[in-house]
Amino acid sequence: MPSSSRAMLSILFLLSAFLSLSVNALSGAILRHNDMMASMGLLPDGTAMDDAIMDDAIMEEDWWEPSNSVKRVRAPNSTMEIIQTEYVELPIDHFGDAQGTFKNRFWVAEAGYRKGGPVFVYDVGEANASTGGVHLQRLRNSTSFFKQIVDHFGGIGIVWEHRFYGNSSPYNISLNTSAKEMEFLTTEQALADVPTFAWGFKRKNLANVNLTPGGTPWIVIGGSYPGMRAAFLRRHYPGTIFAAWASSAPVQAIVDMSFYFEPVWQGMRNQGWTNCTNDIRAAVLEMDKIMAVPARSAAMKEAFLGRTAGNNTNAGFGDALSTIFFLWQSYGVDGGVQGLRSFCNWISKDPKTNTTAPESGWAAVKGVNFTINRWATWPAFAATVNENLFTRCEGNRRINATKIPDCNLEERFPEPASISWTWQYCTQWGYLQSVNLGPHQLLSKYNSLQHQVDICHRQFPDGRKSGLLPERPDVETTNEIFGGWKIRPSNTLWTGGEWDPWRSLSPLSQEKFSPRYELSREIPECGRPFKVEKELFADLIPDAGHAFDFRTTFNASQATRDLFSNALEKWLKCWRAPRPGNNTGVIDGGGTWGSGHFNPKTGKTGEFPDPADEEGWTEVKRKGRKRFADVETRAILSSQAKLLGARPIRQMKMRTVPLP
Repeated sequence: MPSSSRAMLSILFLLSAFLSLSVNALSGAILRHNDMMASMGLLPDGTAMDDAIMDDAIMEEDWWEPSNSVKRVRAPNSTMEIIQTEYVELPIDHFGDAQGTFKNRFWVAEAGYRKGGPVFVYDVGEANASTGGVHLQRLRNSTSFFKQIVDHFGGIGIVWEHRFYGNSSPYNISLNTSAKEMEFLTTEQALADVPTFAWGFKRKNLANVNLTPGGTPWIVIGGSYPGMRAAFLRRHYPGTIFAAWASSAPVQAIVDMSFYFEPVWQGMRNQGWTNCTNDIRAAVLEMDKIMAVPARSAAMKEAFLGRTAGNNTNAGFGDALSTIFFLWQSYGVDGGVQGLRSFCNWISKDPKTNTTAPESGWAAVKGVNFTINRWATWPAFAATVNENLFTRCEGNRRINATKIPDCNLEERFPEPASISWTWQYCTQWGYLQSVNLGPHQLLSKYNSLQHQVDICHRQFPDGRKSGLLPERPDVETTNEIFGGWKIRPSNTLWTGGEWDPWRSLSPLSQEKFSPRYELSREIPECGRPFKVEKELFADLIPDAGHAFDFRTTFNASQATRDLFSNALEKWLKCWRAPRPGNNTGVIDGGGTWGSGHFNPKTGKTGEFPDPADEEGWTEVKRKGRKRFADVETRAILSSQAKLLGARPIRQMKMRTVPLP
């Protein structure tokens, strides 16, 4: 990679480093940024993990589109496809009477389309979709797993931005955004955006091709929260989404996710860092004792983070200590200067003798104060805390003797993506990553579950008064709506990494409190899950982390990508274009269209009545999952009305951003 390209990536990282979130969030903001950078083979600072894999054309001056830009992105290489920023106008409220629309952003690559090819949707999820150039990288980079799949099947690729993120928000997201304005940021509303968009999708250059789900199979791919969305879309909108790849998808909502750190402990020890885990545990246990004595507590905090750090609560300092684990899910120990390899090499090394700690750790040999001091003097610690907690701590090196720093570890998250994701997990999903008390403890005891709940209330001060922010995340309702671990949508591949902390809440989980499915790489029949209830079509990648299957530089994940391609080859043979009596574009009765819904004419689930059967649809609304059925019905009927020249139902508007 040219030095200018690396410089551009470094600048980009500095800009996007403010996209950070406390460790209690699922891949939120900075974690999503890290996941996307890792999938491109890049460290968080933009340097290559191994060999650079980004095309030089994407790395030129105009490759990155700021969030407020309406710039049309051009590649310097004239042979590379021009990708335009496009918008579709969608209703703010799909399920109620609230009025208003907003513009949702997306990007399309169609140059490799071959007749009959599917439409593939890459769901970005809880992030600004243009951050890190992910929209272009996914669609144009020859080493992108998504482009490889799209090209292999001669399809059209779409990168989709989630409502309330990036440029796809009905409101300006800031610290002044009210809870009332966040009301329509729910997983249900965001899912409904996709079928509403899909049934009106068309391309100027392919005007004679029906690219809606009525004429073309649609396939959704996502990792982490987007992986959840892929599975939910297949389950709740089976007439729209034909197949899904759900990578690292924690579909089970839960309040207390203290077990997030168990795979970190086990994975580090499996990879030869037993000494480091022992030292971390010894250090946090001792620091908890020190923090119990106010006079000693303030001095220790300032030894780590500099002046004014002593003013923070013990819980706030506990948050700061936890930031050393923020890169684990995306990189394992290999996260660059702020990664665990860097940290462990520092605290497990005696600078006087240049020797490495034995398996027991230095705390057991030299005393725990040695380990605490090494942690406090780790050169990257203050920067790691500042980038992840929106702080301005000077660390243990006084940079400016006259200016007093503001090392406040308990401020509200100011970055828009962080605000939006905090709303989502605080209202619906939980995932509160509190201390894992016990023999494998890696966090301070002050990082308690109540502290994580308090972060939700701190972030949205008007939330509880508005009645929109629950006292604790309403995970019971969430699991009732979406099904949690137990969902089994057909035409869906589930994947995950052995040491991914989010695997614990995915169907691949082997936790004692999970269903503990038997994983099988045998491709099931189209439109049907496995006949054996306890089997799951899934692939577990050894020694891998979060969404490592999307990383083409990770050789062990190639077999997983091949498995999905092979499954699609099999399933796509089942897809049929619309014909009289079957306007759904799939085989009747195969469990593909309307899976889980009730057909009053046949008395069966797994089917929908004909789209023109108004009486049948009324019954579906009464007995089925009404809200999801309504959205898909409206989208289908609107699409059919357009084909017949009639006035569409709740018509959408699409536009392409023109050249400036």
